[in-house]
Amino acid sequence: PAGAPGPQPPTTPCDIPVGYPEGHPALLAVERCGSVRSSSSGDSDAAAALWAAARKWPDGTAHALSVVLRSRGRTLGAATFLRGPSRRPFDRVDATYAEDVAARVAASVDLAAAVRA
Repeated sequence: PAGAPGPQPPTTPCDIPVGYPEGHPALLAVERCGSVRSSSSGDSDAAAALWAAARKWPDGTAHALSVVLRSRGRTLGAATFLRGPSRRPFDRVDATYAEDVAARVAASVDLAAAVRA
């Protein structure tokens, strides 16, 4: 997300720090345990900028793909891939690849947490 780095106050009953509004693609990916594709539907640059800003993404973002990070049956978070307006929207092939990357990242994070504990 855009903005200042650092922890966000917990906004969910499970005390996971979340800085996104309800209905955000990353939250939907966690809720659905799958990937969520999203694109700006605005015809103008101003509409696309508002769309990106509402989701706390950098200016120039036109397409997004959020995937859940899960390891050993636990949800660790979400990863979001972004594209600008000159690139094509994410498709199912991109989602499949992103899900594979997310599984590897989640396994690495889970292993690092287990080794540190």
